[in-house]
Amino acid sequence: MSNGDAESINFEQFFWSSSDLMSILDLAGDFVLVNAAFQSILGWEREELIGRSYRSFIHPDDLERVSAAFDSENGITPSVIELEFRERCRDDSYRWMKWTVRRDGDLYYAVGHDITLRKETIEALAVSLEKSRAIFDAAVDSIIVIDKNLKVVEASPSNDSTFAFSREETEGRGALDFVHPDDQGMILEVLERGFANDEVMQVRFRGLHTDGRWVMIESRGRALRDAQGNPTGAVIISRDISETVEAQRALEQAKIEAEEANVAKSEFMSRMSHELRTPLNSVLGFAQILQMELTGADELEMIGYIVKSGGFLLELINEVLDISRVESGSIAVSLELVSVDELVRESLDVVASDAAAAGVELIDLCAATRPVRADPLHLKQSLVNLLSNAIKYNHAGGSVTLTSEEVADRLRLRVTDTGPGVAPQLHERLFAPFDRLDAESKGIEGTGLGLALSRGLMEAIGGSLGVESAPGVGSTFWLELPLATTSTNFATTDPVVTASSDTNVEASATVLYIEDNIGNVRLMERLFAHRPHIRLITSLQGSVGVELAQQHRPDLIVLDVHMPDLSGYEVFQRLLGDERTASIPVIMLSADASLEQIQRFTDAGARDYLTKPLDLQNFLAQLDFYLQTNEASTDPV
Repeated sequence: MSNGDAESINFEQFFWSSSDLMSILDLAGDFVLVNAAFQSILGWEREELIGRSYRSFIHPDDLERVSAAFDSENGITPSVIELEFRERCRDDSYRWMKWTVRRDGDLYYAVGHDITLRKETIEALAVSLEKSRAIFDAAVDSIIVIDKNLKVVEASPSNDSTFAFSREETEGRGALDFVHPDDQGMILEVLERGFANDEVMQVRFRGLHTDGRWVMIESRGRALRDAQGNPTGAVIISRDISETVEAQRALEQAKIEAEEANVAKSEFMSRMSHELRTPLNSVLGFAQILQMELTGADELEMIGYIVKSGGFLLELINEVLDISRVESGSIAVSLELVSVDELVRESLDVVASDAAAAGVELIDLCAATRPVRADPLHLKQSLVNLLSNAIKYNHAGGSVTLTSEEVADRLRLRVTDTGPGVAPQLHERLFAPFDRLDAESKGIEGTGLGLALSRGLMEAIGGSLGVESAPGVGSTFWLELPLATTSTNFATTDPVVTASSDTNVEASATVLYIEDNIGNVRLMERLFAHRPHIRLITSLQGSVGVELAQQHRPDLIVLDVHMPDLSGYEVFQRLLGDERTASIPVIMLSADASLEQIQRFTDAGARDYLTKPLDLQNFLAQLDFYLQTNEASTDPV
């Protein structure tokens, strides 16, 4: 076999087995011969191509450029040319091909390689780069790229919106040139960790502004790495958060001031409680003494007015103080399981006499079998207030109906009256302090604080209070509380201790009263005249009171909180610290009715904490209990 024959055989094997497209065209551009790769790559069979022009398979956008290369007038100047264009597949899709074409006589020999994947990758990369550039240029925050030596390689145009330095002033400088000297060490530590651990870097620091001032900057960054994973630099995004930091600082300062104001308010209210209750204690105390001692009907009637008005004033003081605690968030809350039926019965008992006097019928249709989670004291206070209002704003022959309903996981108590009702546009005014909707002009007593206080109390214990009312149909006020999710037994309260006629009376007892207000001392002396078997010792100073307690060893000590020389708490601590007086029961008696003060003394060991104005009946009952006397049973008091 000659060399020519061998070369012919090798060419044919190469032509027909090549994975690239191979074709022979005539000078007109028609296919003369194609290999099998046309079928595997483009989907065309040989029979579909032979005799057809290559122009039929070129993408319209590429046809003019490709045809120009095969222009018979110009010919192909180089012996070999390379062309890249899109070629149509049998399914009418297109693939990018790179052709190498050589002319030999009257034929073109062409080899085509599929470069679709490379083209798509390059195009996607170009799109990605363009997108990144667009983000880089359009970003509101400052974006910089630094190398591993912390030199700014590139800066976004928005850099001047943060630092007011232009891109030209930033690029080429050290990144730390724009960081406060005291913060540079922190920045280096963050960058070191980011380079070492590939973690997102986040830091706040003081940055240099072009006008020379320092602004608070928040930055986030990520390390850039080469193919081997070695850090080459970082991309850092920064923003000026000076206004945000200042707003946070102002908010924190406002919070501190608000807390201080609440403390000051609580102290003020505590002091006001003391200052208001102290003279009121004398007024009501002596009025009650006169009720005990006077017998004339006219005199008792006048004294009754004093007692009634004083009681009204005391109620107003209590409600003002309670609202103050609710508003300041300092009201004490003790959540526990509460038996609703039992609490309803107790509340109805409280208002029963008022209902009877007003000729209003109380109807209990409450059938709550499941307990609620609430503060029993505050819940009862709110419910009693609603019942009292329903009686007060009603008419003779009317009714007040109490019902209950479970709604999802909450219990709603409704108090419905047959009163005149309230227009919907006035509902919110019902809960505004001191706004009584002109009830005072109708001769209805009240302070205008009850509903505001009740709503605050309900919200403080996790409940709510609302109203449904319209003129002519009466009103329904409702309380809503979460139902309890446990069947734990209810805690029972200790029964009220009263003097018993069977209690053995001691021949004599001694009570020490430490109080700086001479009016209160005179009141107590007059009151003890109704307990002639009890010896009363008084002291206007705390230090003298301690000495008297050590000397006389009284059976009971009644102690005021505010004293001129020593505080009541210091007096109490001295009594507890002396073995001669440590076991003597101490009852606190003060006009300071703040819960914090009460808790402070009861936690320290005081047997009780009574507040002024003093309820003389209750005080005498306490006195009889601690001294175990029974003479009260025969006393008209």
